[in-house]
Amino acid sequence: MAKLGARQERFCRQFVECANAAAAARAAGYSDRSSRLAGYRLLRMPRVAERIAQLQQETARSHCRDLDVLLGKLEAVFRQSCEDHQFHVAIRAVELQAKLAGMAPPRTPPALRSPLPRPSNDNDSNHNASNHQD
Repeated sequence: MAKLGARQERFCRQFVECANAAAAARAAGYSDRSSRLAGYRLLRMPRVAERIAQLQQETARSHCRDLDVLLGKLEAVFRQSCEDHQFHVAIRAVELQAKLAGMAPPRTPPALRSPLPRPSNDNDSNHNASNHQD
């Protein structure tokens, strides 16, 4: 791959950070007036697109390493908490491991959960009806 210019390289790095072509162009040194057009044109250049893809792959690999470190730390917490008979801590460590691995559904905050329907009780309705008859 041919080497990119300094501004093109800055554009690529900024685009990976913010995913906005105009903002990346401004941050790379293109003028405010031409940043939208410059960003559009840069994204259409094959060398720039290849560099962005390369930077995104590097970022993904780095993220995976960070994820592995976090999962390893949670594993250590899990093992120690089991030895210390702190099972609530062990359960929480497993929940967090599953969440980080993408295996657990996100929790719904209690305020957003729909309330459980009340069971209908025929005796209650008859009782209420008899109270309202005078």
